[in-house]
Amino acid sequence: MRKVSFMTNDNVKVYGTLSRDGSNICVIMCHGIRAGKEEHGNFTKLAEELNKEKIDNFRFDFRGHGESKEDFLKMNIAGAIKDLETSIEYISKLKYKKIILLGASFGAGIISLIDYNKYENISNLILWYPCIVYENTDVFSKENVEEAINNSYFETKSMKTGKVFKFSKEFMIQTLKYKPSENLKENKLNKLFIHGDLDINTMYEDTRKCVNESINSKFITIKNGTHGFFDNKEHFERVMSETIKYIRKNK
Repeated sequence: MRKVSFMTNDNVKVYGTLSRDGSNICVIMCHGIRAGKEEHGNFTKLAEELNKEKIDNFRFDFRGHGESKEDFLKMNIAGAIKDLETSIEYISKLKYKKIILLGASFGAGIISLIDYNKYENISNLILWYPCIVYENTDVFSKENVEEAINNSYFETKSMKTGKVFKFSKEFMIQTLKYKPSENLKENKLNKLFIHGDLDINTMYEDTRKCVNESINSKFITIKNGTHGFFDNKEHFERVMSETIKYIRKNK
């Protein structure tokens, strides 16, 4: 495992952690908003399991998160897409036969939005508790977008860490433009969705509807599962087990 960094085409430095064991597949992990490349420990644990399976993996911080030196106010959806696409280009240079993208919450929305015509080696998508219909989430609701438009930003506190975050007007307006769920319906790659049916941050019903209208999609419901599964160890262990099983099958 080693720390790496590289620059995007808009001159933002991306920081990540790469685990290599010589496999022909790499899993790229994209974290949720206000989290970081460890996804509050979920990605740390997944990386440990992938390492046991000798499956290479890479996790990185979106701009404004984790080790990033960028101000969170400069974070937006278009910038996050650039961070991911630059990460894919960096990993692709390592000559992997297959790349699997795994997104959690906001990160799941971002993996839905990239231009897949540019990449031939991405084989599968995995979406954990995905944020794919922005207006139906706790952060990007219509009321919060209106507040950002009126006040130049929307301010909220992370329930997980207690840290205060200011979402720019530009960021919030972009949630009206980008439609991850619609992109997924047109995406022909094999996809695995995992969502808890008691999630109040990103809507379980939005995920179920998207899966029903998408091809090559598998849906796993975590009964009584909440956002991130942080409150139930058994729930997250099942998420890990199903994820590893899916990756093994698609190596």
